[in-house]
Amino acid sequence: MEGPRLPPSATSHESDDDKPDDPPSVWHRPTSSLPALPSLDLPPHHWRNHSLNLSPVPTTPFSSLPPPDSIPELETYVVQVPRDQVYWTPPPEHAKFLEKRRNNPEKNKKSGCSKRLMWFFIILVLFGLTLGALILILHFVFNPALPVFAVEKFSVKPSNFEVTLRADNPTSNMGVSYMMKKNGVVSLTYKDKSLGRGKFPRLSQVASGTDRIHVKLEGSTKNAAMPPRGSKLPVSLVLKIELKADYEAGPVKRNKELVVTCDVKVKGLLDAKKVEIVSENCESEFKN
Repeated sequence: MEGPRLPPSATSHESDDDKPDDPPSVWHRPTSSLPALPSLDLPPHHWRNHSLNLSPVPTTPFSSLPPPDSIPELETYVVQVPRDQVYWTPPPEHAKFLEKRRNNPEKNKKSGCSKRLMWFFIILVLFGLTLGALILILHFVFNPALPVFAVEKFSVKPSNFEVTLRADNPTSNMGVSYMMKKNGVVSLTYKDKSLGRGKFPRLSQVASGTDRIHVKLEGSTKNAAMPPRGSKLPVSLVLKIELKADYEAGPVKRNKELVVTCDVKVKGLLDAKKVEIVSENCESEFKN
């Protein structure tokens, strides 16, 4: 096997063909520019004697090895970052703020509770304002108007009086039902003296409806100091009705207590078979 090629040395013998004037070939090894090579230790003697490796161990010194390849120079790379990519670093104030929050857990807990209470009160106030606005709208939109009553006919019988009334419901968006309220009464008086008492029959009206109703009052003129027979002077009577009015428009309901007072002037209350109504005026009033 051919051993490694030896470099030219200053101690080697010159050949006969070399000219005496040629300078000797000398090889210089730059030891300062190359890293130190790892030392190659020979195997121990006993291992060499019993090893199956029969190849001869090279005995060429390291100084006779050829020089290694030159170390490549370091290269410089230029990395271009697109302009639309912005790498942002948070300011140090954020780190200080987070550190304070981390160091004060109780304060953070109290701050969270106060924020929850604040939001609760804000939601409560908004809910109250919404509810108030809704009630106000319903109050103005579904606001019952006072009904209008009028006496159209009045007649006298031996033991009772009969009155025909016209009832108008001016509320355009709500129907109404009239009924006698508890302990309510329909009374007819003359100079604060009772002539008759009766009951108002139940009446239901649609929005903007008009109906006629007949009221019968038990009583007579015998117990009252009436004008003498044949007098042509009108007699002033007072008809008073106490009712309960229930207004309704879908889910919206309004309950009212109603008092109707009618001042009626009539002629022929005692003599004529047919009583003439000279004038009448009915006024309605809500009690609640």
